[in-house]
Formats: sequence, structure tokens, C-alpha cells
Amino acid sequence: MEIEALENSSHYRLGKHYYDMNRYEQAREYFQQALAEAPTNTTLLYMLSYCEFELDNYEEAYVLIVDTLEKGLITEYVYQLLGLILRAQKKWYEAEQAMLQALSINPQEPGVIASYAYLMYETGHLKKAKLLMDEARRIEPENQTVLHYQFYMNLIDNNKKQQRDTLEKYIQVADDELPKLLKIGEEAYFRDDYKTAKEALVQAFLLDPTNERVKELLDAIDRETHIVFLPNRLVDKLGGTLGTWAISIGIIMLLSYFAPAALGYYLVFIIIFSIYTWTSPLIYKIVCKVRSH
Repeated sequence: MEIEALENSSHYRLGKHYYDMNRYEQAREYFQQALAEAPTNTTLLYMLSYCEFELDNYEEAYVLIVDTLEKGLITEYVYQLLGLILRAQKKWYEAEQAMLQALSINPQEPGVIASYAYLMYETGHLKKAKLLMDEARRIEPENQTVLHYQFYMNLIDNNKKQQRDTLEKYIQVADDELPKLLKIGEEAYFRDDYKTAKEALVQAFLLDPTNERVKELLDAIDRETHIVFLPNRLVDKLGGTLGTWAISIGIIMLLSYFAPAALGYYLVFIIIFSIYTWTSPLIYKIVCKVRSH
């Protein structure tokens, strides 16, 4: 009866529509209503758990995925999701046990192997992570999940060539524009190409204005490129605080010898400049607050 109720449910159909578009907030709303019509349907419980996971509601996701298992849906993908939820909760041992359980059901599933590889990478088992990722790529080199985790491992390693290669492959195989645009934005952001990053992320924002990662990166770009932080960027270009102070001391020594009358003005400038760079985050918050009104 529940399967029939679900198939006839407009709430489920709308939820599945948004789920397939990766619009998890809207999908969750309709799935919750569908759950009242089919409260023990394991497929619905699994998809609702995945929505909660993508929305960073890990406790709710965990309760739902455990309920899914208890009600009899036992597949590698259910255990993989359990592992992802536990990893997000930083329950490393439990996450590994869930991934191993997934692999015991299907040891040749490349997406699960790649998920396990990334877990090992995060926990510092770099050699094991590389071996697992190599195995996942051997089984299916153009698997979307494999390329997803390979991209983030390359990003953390700051391996720019492999980042680009993996990104190009991911763009070719991924069927959803949002994660493509997000990865293009992330890759550009971390090589300081803020123009390219912003163009991609603005498009991603238009596709999903609720995506927290997209908003986080757009805020970071605004912060990095805002005129308020121009002196801070100058400090970075001069080698950071130590480099700036070394140059300042050199200028002070030159002025004291060649132009002692200008030394006082320069010292006042240095004091004001230093105070400004220290307080620029507060100034930026005030500017943003004024701009939002």
C-alpha cells in the first residue's frame, strides 16, 4: 500500500524533481510531506537523509539513515551515506566501519572506494588514500564521484596541474551544472583568479541561491578584492608583517641619514597604516552593514 501511495503522491514527485536538480531544501520540504503518506518507505527515508546531509543537518541525517537500515534497505549506497554523515560528524572510526561495510557488500563500487579514499586522506593515511584512489580510477576512471574526490585531494595538495586535469574530466562527465560551476569557482579561487571564480560562482548562485558553499566563496572573494583591504593586500605582497616591518626599518634608516626632517611624517604614516591594517576587518564589517541597509 505504501509503494502505491508513494507513486501516487504529488509531494513525492515534486520532491524527486527537486532532488534530481540538487535543490535539497525544496526536496526535503516535499519529502517530509510524502513521509506522512508512506512513513516506512525506505527509499524515501534514504533520500530524505541525503537531503539533510547536503544541508549540513547531520544529526537529522544520521537518525534517518539508521532508520533506513533498521527498516531493511541494506545496500552499499546506504552504508556509504552513513559513512559520509559520520565523517562530517568527525566520528572517524565509525565512518571507516560504515565504509568497510559498504565495500563488503560491493567491493568493486568505485564511488564507495573513492569516498573511503577521501576519509583516509582526511585522517592522515595518505599512502592508503592514494592506493584506494588509484583502485577507484582503475575500475572507472571517469566516474563522477571518483573525479569529485580526486579534485578535492588535488586541491588540498595544491597540485595545480592535476587540479586542472581532474576538473576538465569532471566537467565532461558531470550532468549537473551546479557542481561543475562550483568546482570551476573553487579551482580559480585557490589560484587567486578571482574574476574567473566570481563569474562561475555567480552562475552557480543563480542556479541555487541557498547553496552555502557558493555564498561562502562569494563572500570570501568580496573580502579578498574589497578596497578596504587594499593596504592588507600590499602587506601580503611585501612578504607579510615581517617583510613590511623590515622594509619600514630600512626606510627609517635611510630617512634618518638623508632626510631627517621627513622622518617624523613617515613614523606617523607607519602608525596610521599599522592601525588601519589591524582594524580593517572591523571596518569591513561596518561597511557591509551600512551597504546592506
